[in-house]
Amino acid sequence: MIVFLVLLFFLSSVYYAVDTYSSVRSLRNIVEELYFKQQAYHVFMSVLPVVLEVLKKDDPSVDSLQDRWAYPLTFETQKGKLNISIYDEERFLNLNYVDDKAYGKFFERLLKLLNIDTSYKTNLLAWEGKSDVSIDTKYPIKKALLDSKEELRWVGFKEEDLVGKTIGNEFYPGLFSLTTVFSSGKINLNTANAYILMALDPRIDQTLANRIIDRRSREPFRKVEDLLFVDGFSFDILYAIRDLVDVKSRYFHIVMDLKSGGYFSSLEVIYDRQEDRLVYKKLL
Repeated sequence: MIVFLVLLFFLSSVYYAVDTYSSVRSLRNIVEELYFKQQAYHVFMSVLPVVLEVLKKDDPSVDSLQDRWAYPLTFETQKGKLNISIYDEERFLNLNYVDDKAYGKFFERLLKLLNIDTSYKTNLLAWEGKSDVSIDTKYPIKKALLDSKEELRWVGFKEEDLVGKTIGNEFYPGLFSLTTVFSSGKINLNTANAYILMALDPRIDQTLANRIIDRRSREPFRKVEDLLFVDGFSFDILYAIRDLVDVKSRYFHIVMDLKSGGYFSSLEVIYDRQEDRLVYKKLL
C-alpha cells in the first residue's frame, strides 16, 4: 500500500512538472510571438514611407502592370525576410457603386460570368439601403455602404461564391478576388483581369478581353480611346463603357509580410494617392 502511494505521489509530481513545463513553454512562445509582432510593426512602419514615395513619384496619369510599383519585392532585414506587394484597387468592381443603372448591369454580368445567382444583387442593394426590398438574413439590415467586402457573407452570398468554386472541369473565381470597397469606382483598363473586362459589356468576350490584355502588355493604354486600336473593339462598345473605365488608379493596396523562424506577421494598408492618406490599416 505504501509503495502504491509513493508511486502515485511520484507520478503526480511528474505530471505536475510536465504540465508546468508545458505551460511555461506555451507562455514563452506567446511572449516571443508578441515581441516579434511588435518588432515587425516597427519594420513595416519604417519601410512604408519608402513604399508610398514610390507611388507618389509614379506618373499618376497612367498606371499599368509595367510600372515599378507592380513588381513584388523581397529582401532580408535584421528581423527576417520582408516581402512587399502592391496592387491597385481600381482593377476591381467596387461593391459600393452597385446600383440599378450601368454599374448594376456591370455587376450582374460579373455574377453571370462567375456562375452566381444574379438575384443576390437585390440583396446587396437592400443591405446598402438602396432598395426597400426585404431580404432573408439573420443580421440587421445595415442600410449603409459596405466597410468591408466580407460583409457579403451577411448579405446572403454562399461561401463558394465568395472564395471560388469548381463546376465540372472549370474553376470560377470568387467575388472576394474581383471586388473592393476602396476605389474610385472606375475600372483601370491597364490592370483589370479578363473577368472584369468581359463584365463591362456583353460584347467583350474572352477573345476580345485577351486582345485588350495583349495590347496593354505591349503598350499601356494612355487614354480610354486607345481601346479602338484593339482589333474588334468598336465605337459602340467604347460609348457604352466609357463612364465605367479609366487608365489610371487612385487607391493602392500594400501588403508587407515579415517571416523569421516560425514567426510571421503581416501589415495591409490601402493608400489614397490623390488625398495622400491611408484609408485602411490592418496588422496580422
